[in-house]
Amino acid sequence: MLKVIGYIRQHKAAFAGAVLLATGTILAGIGLMSTSGYLISRAAQRPMIVDLFMVTAGVRFFGISRAVVRYFERVVSHDLTFKILLAMRMNFYRQIDSFSQKWFMTRRPGDLLTGVTSDIETLQNVFLRIVSPVIVAFLIGSLTFWGLTFFDVKIAFITLLFFMLNGVVSPLIIAWLVRGRGKKEVQTRSKLKVFLVDRLQGMQDLSWMGQQKNSRDSFNQMQAELDHIQRKNAGISGLAESLNNLLSHLAMFFVLIMAIPLVMNGEIRGVVLAALILGVLSSFEAFQGLANAFIQYENSDEASKRLFSLAENDKTDPIPPTTSNKTLQDIPESISFQHVSFSYDGDTPTLKDVSFSIPAGSCTAIVGPTGSGKSTLLNLLLRFWPPDSGSIKAGEYDVNRLEETNYRSLFGVVSQDNWVFNRSLRENLLLAKPEATDEELIESLIQVGLDHFAHDLDMEPGTQGMRFSGGERQLLALARAWLRHSDIWIFDEVTAHLDANTERKVLDTLWSLKGNKTLLMVTHRLVDMEKMDEILVMSGGQIVEKGTHAELYSQKGIYARMFDLQKEVLD
Repeated sequence: MLKVIGYIRQHKAAFAGAVLLATGTILAGIGLMSTSGYLISRAAQRPMIVDLFMVTAGVRFFGISRAVVRYFERVVSHDLTFKILLAMRMNFYRQIDSFSQKWFMTRRPGDLLTGVTSDIETLQNVFLRIVSPVIVAFLIGSLTFWGLTFFDVKIAFITLLFFMLNGVVSPLIIAWLVRGRGKKEVQTRSKLKVFLVDRLQGMQDLSWMGQQKNSRDSFNQMQAELDHIQRKNAGISGLAESLNNLLSHLAMFFVLIMAIPLVMNGEIRGVVLAALILGVLSSFEAFQGLANAFIQYENSDEASKRLFSLAENDKTDPIPPTTSNKTLQDIPESISFQHVSFSYDGDTPTLKDVSFSIPAGSCTAIVGPTGSGKSTLLNLLLRFWPPDSGSIKAGEYDVNRLEETNYRSLFGVVSQDNWVFNRSLRENLLLAKPEATDEELIESLIQVGLDHFAHDLDMEPGTQGMRFSGGERQLLALARAWLRHSDIWIFDEVTAHLDANTERKVLDTLWSLKGNKTLLMVTHRLVDMEKMDEILVMSGGQIVEKGTHAELYSQKGIYARMFDLQKEVLD
């Protein structure tokens, strides 16, 4: 929570202005009630009308000024809140933008979405409902106590007692009643949003598997849990408001009882009595939000912990600092793994003593069962992680000593999960080459067989490309790779989840565009393997077989069994 306060301190002038305007609003309310009470009492004495001009003017002044000051208080305080939220979002984006791919791969999209939206929006209450009400209550309480001492010290202290009950005791009772609920509410709301994001992203798979009802039931259960928590909090908020009204009216009653003898003794003019008790009553407006501040505090504290822990954990980039800014001027003759071993957790090895070479212009396939280490090889090749031992070389240079942007410009990557944003087709393509012209974009679509979209670059593919078929999404990813003019193409399960006809279309397009590029294909579907110069068969984090399709099939080993099994299933 202190870090949130730090954002507020960056706008000291706006903060001070908002607090002063909030204080002025309540003071105007006290002035309005007091002058109104005095006006009614004085009018009952039937004075000359001119004797009421000043009081009437006071009522009008405080009535108008309260509305005007309240308006500007809302403008300044909400503008300050938006500035704080903007600073939080910008800082959050800057932090996660500086993190490596490893950091993103260990986070669920729903957690990031909740951090950017729900958690930050929860923190908008820190100033409006926690910081400002506490400061304003202290200022109003102090000014009211000081003002009442001019009437009677005992009245001032009895009013101060009720201020303490309303501003300290009552909020502590409410804090005890809501203890743990704020944290639970934030966690439940976050869990619900993560669930929705995951289910929306996997909507097609859920439909194919007939899991719509189970998903609805799970959602309804989490929503019911959140509703239960919010109903409890609403009930406690109602209790807090009741306590506020009770204590403010008790304070007014006790002040009235104590003031009557003073009026009878002539120490206070009778005409001032109504102004006094109504002024005391209206001063409690400053304390009405304190109990709710305790309810908001736990929610905001939990949201801030989630947000800042999300953006600050795992700050260390797993790639060691580059000791050389060497850039590659030419295509390396080969990419080679030399006795590479790697573990994600430091205990269980994912890769064990892997060595192989990919010559420039060659076609290499990496196959094997799920969990054999295929995708890990790509993560190391693209420098998302460094190897625990061994080295990866581009030509004669260790890749971890090469300038990162220059090195990664060698690769065009197409994976099984390609992000298609709900923006125009043009913007989706410009991700690959921001400076590309419309002519280049159109040419890329024609090259991959999406010529029916080529003259409608402003069309929107929909969220995650839902308006496109699975094959069209992969062809769009291939168009991005073509736009980059990369020398090495990497395809990671590019035909996963595609039917045979669509798979054939994608692969035919791939082969027609390959030219002299180096191709590295990671797949569990053994299609077009006869076109590969070399096939690496992985199992248990090791390369257990290596050779061409004909060589491996003749060995009747793991590859041959995988190929026969696939053929049997397809037939």
